Amino acid sequence: MKTVRVGRSSGNDIVIQDDPYVGRTHCQFIQDDQGNYRVIDLDSKNGTYINGVRRSGETRLHPTDTVRIGNQNLPWQSYFRGVGTTYTPPEAPAPVYIEPVDNRPGPGLAIAAMIMGFLGLSLLAIIFAIISLARRSRGKGMAITGLIFGILGMIATIVIVIILVNEASSISSVYYY
Repeated sequence: MKTVRVGRSSGNDIVIQDDPYVGRTHCQFIQDDQGNYRVIDLDSKNGTYINGVRRSGETRLHPTDTVRIGNQNLPWQSYFRGVGTTYTPPEAPAPVYIEPVDNRPGPGLAIAAMIMGFLGLSLLAIIFAIISLARRSRGKGMAITGLIFGILGMIATIVIVIILVNEASSISSVYYY
């Protein structure tokens, strides 16, 4: 029987650094003498996911199963390659370090905020220009210039939004969980 412990702590067989969603000793993989595989979630806070479903306790694994802890899809079958049915751990196991996956969302909200800011300034320019012209205040030329800039800003914003919507609709995203 072979066991492999996975977590953030350096005492694990597989060490995953810099992923705050991985526990110190997160889970343990087991290969029994008959060649069957199991994973045990070691009461981790964020859980162990098999094929995208959170599992607690012990779960039998099949060769096609995917196992995820934190932001990491684990290559769990590679932990058992080249080893017979018995396993003697080395005196000082060399930890395997896995780089974290960057799952941060794209810049969509930042782009939307920029466009809305530009749009908001254009609307203010138009509103102030109309108020200034209605009050017949001094600076009629500046009010007309502000009105023109506001309208041009609105047109530019609408064109940018149309271009971004067309670009966004042509992008297909695939997420692996």
